[in-house]
Amino acid sequence: MNIISFENDIPQETFDKNAENLKMAQLNLSDFNKRMGKDYDLVCKFTNGHPRFFLKQDLRYPENTNTIASQINWLLNWKREINDRIYFQIFFNDIEREFEKIDHYHSPYVEKDKVYDKLVENFKKKYTEYAPLGFLNQEDENYIKEEINKKFLQRIV
Repeated sequence: MNIISFENDIPQETFDKNAENLKMAQLNLSDFNKRMGKDYDLVCKFTNGHPRFFLKQDLRYPENTNTIASQINWLLNWKREINDRIYFQIFFNDIEREFEKIDHYHSPYVEKDKVYDKLVENFKKKYTEYAPLGFLNQEDENYIKEEINKKFLQRIV
């Protein structure tokens, strides 16, 4: 689907002002859905002229707040602070937290099972040749892809 819906009565100037942000959100939503085999849609609400995205579908586990909507909202913050290199470290730390579920199985005392296989499959789908779309320069995109490969993907046995 890859549809982004909007609240009613949004002034055209708000759309015009946020055209680049909306395009970035659409690119990352489409990329995520394609990589992960999902069909998510988003709802966009504006607060003080800034977009904020929410997942349209109900989640099976509503307590899971790490959705594509929250990722896009975080990427918009990064985009506003593009010159602050600390966002790269925050980005890699978020991936590290996701990778910890896989890394747990690298202990000699833990047997790899179907859960491990699914975690690895999803991690690879999500992060192989991945970089956020729509606001980084080519050098930064390449850096992110290389670091993900080096820090995470190469460690998967």
